[in-house]
Amino acid sequence: MRRRGRRSARSTARGSPRELPLDDHVPSGAESFSIALVYPATYPLGMSNLGFHAALRAARALPDVRVERAFWDKRGSGTTHESGLPLSSFDVVAFSTSFEDDFLRIPAMLSSGGVAVETAERRDGPVVVMGGFCAALNPEPVAPLLDAVLIGDAPALVPELVERLMGTVGRPREERLVDLAGMEGAYVPSLYRVVEEDGVVKGFESLQGAPLPVRPAPPSDELASSVILSDEAHFEDMFMIETARGCARGCRFCAAGSLGRPVRVHEADRVIAAALDALDSTRRIGLVSASLGDHPEIVAIATALVEAGAELNIASIRAESLTPAVAEVLAAAGTRTVTIAPEAGSLELRRIIGKPTPVEALKRAAAVLADAGIPRLKLYFMVGLPGEEDRDIAAISELTAEMVHVFASGRSGARVSVGASPFVPKPRTPFQWVPAPERRVVRDRITKLRRALARTIRIPFTSAGPREAEREAVLARGGRSMAPAIRSAGIDRVPFRAALKRSGIDIRDALARERTEDETFPWEVVEAGPPKQELLDSYRSARNLIERRR
Repeated sequence: MRRRGRRSARSTARGSPRELPLDDHVPSGAESFSIALVYPATYPLGMSNLGFHAALRAARALPDVRVERAFWDKRGSGTTHESGLPLSSFDVVAFSTSFEDDFLRIPAMLSSGGVAVETAERRDGPVVVMGGFCAALNPEPVAPLLDAVLIGDAPALVPELVERLMGTVGRPREERLVDLAGMEGAYVPSLYRVVEEDGVVKGFESLQGAPLPVRPAPPSDELASSVILSDEAHFEDMFMIETARGCARGCRFCAAGSLGRPVRVHEADRVIAAALDALDSTRRIGLVSASLGDHPEIVAIATALVEAGAELNIASIRAESLTPAVAEVLAAAGTRTVTIAPEAGSLELRRIIGKPTPVEALKRAAAVLADAGIPRLKLYFMVGLPGEEDRDIAAISELTAEMVHVFASGRSGARVSVGASPFVPKPRTPFQWVPAPERRVVRDRITKLRRALARTIRIPFTSAGPREAEREAVLARGGRSMAPAIRSAGIDRVPFRAALKRSGIDIRDALARERTEDETFPWEVVEAGPPKQELLDSYRSARNLIERRR
C-alpha cells in the first residue's frame, strides 16, 4: 500500500486486513447510538462494493454514532469486524444488499448475532433495516425479516433514519416503526398487507396511514467513493469513485440501467479532486459507472489522473463509446484488460434485448484497443436470452473469431477471453414478464458454446453456473411467501430447491411461468424505476421482434 503524507495504514482489532481510512472518523468510545453495517457476503467483496462504502461514509459522518462493520464468513459472522461484538448489542443492524444471493445469508447472520430473525418475533433489540440495490429492486422475499427497507441513496437516507430512531428511543417498537414509515424512502413491511389469490399477488393494503406505493428518497448529489482502503479487498488497495450513475441506453435485461434513471453525471472537477486526494494513499484508482465511456469528460478525467501518477481500473465499456483518445489514456494509465459486452452473438438477438451494437462497431473497438497497445480483451455474453436459438450460440463463436483476428493478429502477447452467464429476468425491466430459461437449456447452451469456441479458436472461456442462475431467478421475482424457504436455506443449510418445496413453492412456476401483462408484481409496493407502461411497451416490441424472427 503506497502512503504519502498524513495517513497511515492500520490493522483492525481482529487482525488480518491492513486498512487505511480515508475520512476523519475517529470513534470516541462514548457514542450514545450504534450502527452495525452488514454486508451479507465476504469481506473482500464487501470492501470492494461502492454502495457499501457510500453507506459506511454516510454513517461515519454522523456525530455521536458508533459505526462498525460485519461480513459473512463460514461461522455466519453475527459479530462485528472491529470489536467482535454481537449484532444484538447495536441499536441498528443495517444490511447492504447488492445481489439476490445475499438474501440467503441474512437469516443466519441475524441468528448467529443474537437477533430474532423475523420482525414479528422482535420485542426489543436492534432495528433491522436493509438498503442497497436489491432493496430498491425487490425486497419482498426478505420483507418479513426486516423492520424497514430504505429505498434510495444512502447519504439521503442514513441521517434521517438515525435522527428518527434516536428521537424515539424508549418508545414501543411499533410506534418507532410507524414513525419511520413517515420518512421519504422508508418502507416498513409490517405496515402492509399483501392481497393474494391462488398464490398470485393482486394488490396491497397499507395500515396506519403508511404511504402506498412507497417512493424512493430524492437522489443525493454526494459523490460515492471508497472510505477505507484494504489490502484484502477484492480490488486490493483501490480507491473507487463513481463518475456517473445510471445508464440511458435502455437495454431490456438491465436492472441497473432501469433503476439508475435519470442518469446523473458527476462533474469532472469533483471526480478529479477526490481521486487526486486519494493519491496520498494509493496509486490504484477505479472509475465506476454503468457506461464509463458515455461521460462527456472521461478523457479529461483519465488524463488528469494519469498525469498525476494514477493506475486506472475500469469496468466494462461500450464499444460505441470507445474512442482512440479513451483507449490511449487507458493504456497510459497501465490498464491491461478491457471488457466489452456484446451480450449476444447475432445482431438480431442484440436488437431483441435492446442492445443493437453493430458488428462493425465491435470490431472497430477491438482495433482501437489494439492500436493503443491494450494486451487483454474480455468479451462477455449471456445465454438463454428471450428469442435465442442454436444459431445465436454459433454466432457468438463466429463473432469472437472476428474479434480475435482484429485484436490479436500480429501482436505477440495479445489475448482474448470469453465469459458467459445465464440470462436472469429482473424486476423493473421489460423482461420482468418473461420465463427464466430452464437449467437444462442453459447447461446445453453453455456446452455448445464451449465446443464451438474450441472448434474455431482456442481461448480461455468461463461461465457462471446454471444452478446459481436458477436460484437468482427465483429470488429476483419472489414475494413474501419465499421468506420461510430463505430462512430454512440460510439457517438450516437446507438445499434451496428442497427449502422451496418444503415451503410449498413450485419452482417450475416461479421460473417458467410467463407473467400476464396485467399482473401485479410483489415489488410494486415500492415505486422505483421506469413506469410500468413504458416497460410493457418495450416488452411488446421485443416480443414482436421474436415473432418476426421465427
